[in-house]
Amino acid sequence: MAKWWLLVGLVITIGFVVSVLEAPFFEARSVQVSGIARTSDGAVMETIALEPDKALLRYDTNEAQERLATLPWVKSVEVTRQWPSTVRVVVRERSVWATLGTPSGTRWLVLGDDGVVVEERLTPPTGVPVIIGTETIVDQSQVGETLAGAERALEISHDLPLQLDPWITTWTTDDAGRVSAHLVGSAVAEFGAFEDHRTQFVSLASILDGGAPLTCLDTIDLSVADTPVLHRNATCMSAAREMTKS
Repeated sequence: MAKWWLLVGLVITIGFVVSVLEAPFFEARSVQVSGIARTSDGAVMETIALEPDKALLRYDTNEAQERLATLPWVKSVEVTRQWPSTVRVVVRERSVWATLGTPSGTRWLVLGDDGVVVEERLTPPTGVPVIIGTETIVDQSQVGETLAGAERALEISHDLPLQLDPWITTWTTDDAGRVSAHLVGSAVAEFGAFEDHRTQFVSLASILDGGAPLTCLDTIDLSVADTPVLHRNATCMSAAREMTKS
């Protein structure tokens, strides 16, 4: 009998606490947001959908987190209740990793550090790797979605050693996943689709740092990672020989 009365007392206590927490004093009336730089306050407020006169106790923080996670710049988010009347939102945004554009330059997609398309622009941002993809790759990639079709180019451009960075102007990738780096001047380093790009970096660095003459260099074939093949421009070579004779 004592246990039964104890259970009744517990139920009554819980009911009392819930009724108190649902009083107007404990309504969710404000939102505290931190961690946003590229996501607007308006987008956050619209997405969390805080209803007027909603008891803070009954506000679904898990559902709010799921909705906020769909915003392009939001990499992770935590939504908690802060008594008596505040919803607290802590956001961690994606950083800009690269930009993907069409060969014609009519469409540019900004890519986050996890491969999600965070923004579309008319011109590429500065200070990040520039990847030129096919119309197919760019057209099938939408804001808020994970990039499809240029994953290898994104990975290689991100892993590029600092010593090679000054040499690279742009990257290109095709529908088969083959990646090339356009170097300062006119040469192109062909990374292909499947090789170990870190070994390819070592091979490329040995060439660009003076391991081989760069005169008339046309392409550097890195398809066999540890055995690069250099191709030179025949017209340039002929002109160079003529100048030497004269």
